Amino acid sequence: MKKRLSLLLVILISLSTIFASTPMAEANNSYEVTRGEFIAELINTIGIDIMPYVESDSGFGDVSAELAPYVKVASNLGITNGIREGYFGANEKVTREQAYVFLIRALNLAKSYDDNILKSFQDADKVWAKQELTAAINLELLKGFEDKTLRPKQGLTTSQMTTILQRYHNNFERFSIVHSNDLHGRILYGERNGELGFAKIATIVDRVKEQYPNTFVLDMGDTFHGTNYVNFSEGTSAVEAMNLIGYDAMVAGNHDFNFGYERLLELQDLTDFPILSANVVVDADGELLLYSHLIVEEFGKKFALVGLTAVDTIVKTHPKNIEGLAFIDEVETMEFYLEALKDEVDHIVVLSHSGYDVDLDISNSVKGIDLILGGHSHTTIEKPELVNGTFITQAYEHGKALGITHMLFFKNELVGVHGHLERDHANLAERADVKNVIDQYKNAVDEVLSEVIGSVNVKLGGDRELVRTQETNLGNLVTDAMRELTGADIALTNGGGIRADIDSGEVTMNQVVAAFPFLNFVIAIELTGQDILNSLEHSVRSYPEQNGGFLHVSGLTFEFDPSKEVGKRVANVLVNGKSIDPAKKYSVATNDFLASGGDGYSWFTNGDLIVDTGELINEVVINFIQSGKTIPAVEGRIVKK
Repeated sequence: MKKRLSLLLVILISLSTIFASTPMAEANNSYEVTRGEFIAELINTIGIDIMPYVESDSGFGDVSAELAPYVKVASNLGITNGIREGYFGANEKVTREQAYVFLIRALNLAKSYDDNILKSFQDADKVWAKQELTAAINLELLKGFEDKTLRPKQGLTTSQMTTILQRYHNNFERFSIVHSNDLHGRILYGERNGELGFAKIATIVDRVKEQYPNTFVLDMGDTFHGTNYVNFSEGTSAVEAMNLIGYDAMVAGNHDFNFGYERLLELQDLTDFPILSANVVVDADGELLLYSHLIVEEFGKKFALVGLTAVDTIVKTHPKNIEGLAFIDEVETMEFYLEALKDEVDHIVVLSHSGYDVDLDISNSVKGIDLILGGHSHTTIEKPELVNGTFITQAYEHGKALGITHMLFFKNELVGVHGHLERDHANLAERADVKNVIDQYKNAVDEVLSEVIGSVNVKLGGDRELVRTQETNLGNLVTDAMRELTGADIALTNGGGIRADIDSGEVTMNQVVAAFPFLNFVIAIELTGQDILNSLEHSVRSYPEQNGGFLHVSGLTFEFDPSKEVGKRVANVLVNGKSIDPAKKYSVATNDFLASGGDGYSWFTNGDLIVDTGELINEVVINFIQSGKTIPAVEGRIVKK
């Protein structure tokens, strides 16, 4: 198997050479190209790295292993899904019409064209892809023959393919963007999860810049916090790597405030690029906290890059981190800046850390935005989507994908926005200078965190998909530890504060801090039974969708029925085995994030403080593990009916 895969990699790396050895390249310009050959050459021309897909199953019986990665990419981008189920037509001759259909789909155009232009050609009645061929004519990708024919059913020759793909490059100017989002401190290469890390991102950036010189590198936020390797330096490690890569701008994400906004301003002083946010202002005077936008100029056009930070930052970071700040509605903000910038720039690009749903609201409410580069919702968009005249894209999370997006100009007009996602593979190198800087931080942090603090005999479940939807043993452990520390009746903590599993065996400080990276303290407050009931309803309101506010509990059990309407899902709530009394006051151990109204639990702020332990949650977990106490199982504290 290893020998076969090794051979396959060699074949894929030099696939264009293999094609060149076929009759197509034997100086025979009349050789008719197959569908498979054209798709492969088109993907190569666009500059997409197909190596992440070398073992892809194309789903087509007539597609070879060598061609399968190209077919997978073409499917991802909506270029072609084959002729029929199970049959791609890889070895069939591609017609001129089919070739232009594939090319126009790859360009991802912004509008349709008047197909009356086809009437000037004698064989227009033979055209089925009227819109694609009309677009190709308007963009001068297709030129008719002297006898005013299109010859749509004619097989595409080698020389014609060469001409078409040359026009793909020569007919357009491109404003190209490499964009990352929601890295959450994943600055290191993470092979297990396909996390590129900044050193591999740097390599991709260099490759894109070589092919497309007018390339900008942008980040959509939530970068400076999330793993030990950024938390320990409070973001400095990420800044140094981004400076080396050559980032041109980023937007402040909600978690970029996690060290306090004063620290974010300090990081701004360290960056070689602006940190943007047009909707975060200082309450006292209404002045912007950060730069609102950046104006850049390419090929005689001015582009405004406007930053937006999620309004829900007020419940997505500790209130003390943003004390004195106000977050203005994103739609309202973009309406203002569109009006303010319309006479100053030619095009507007939004760097949004507001989430896909908000990006949709903006595109449907504000006319005149060309492109929204998204973050916050961790959405995977394989190619830019066109919504009400605005293109939207986003590149998943944690560096598991990197966005490559091109704004396409023909004769000074924006005609489309096309792009794709790049992913990790074994042959993708890490750029040495970036890796060296990151390794220095890694070594320093690892030295501190390598200390073994204890051991556990079972894996502790902290995976995002679990802790945001259901009871886990790690959720039970941390709430038990919080309740024991404070002597409270119950304990509640949010699943969004748990960020990783802890494997069975020896446990290091590193693992605990990775699972509980936030600098939250354990406190106890007094809440009524009704407050607790409201909290449980709030916890399960989004189920089955993942929700960072999903509560893990100790000293309490409950059932919920997701088929019922929101607000009426919770039943059979027991506190230490007895039915909860809505009028009674209970002592509740929690974290200072929730106690300050985080994740939308605003009524927690009305609870009287009983005790402030001053102990971090991760310290409390370390103490529990070191004590050798029995690890709680998943035991039915939270039951879905």
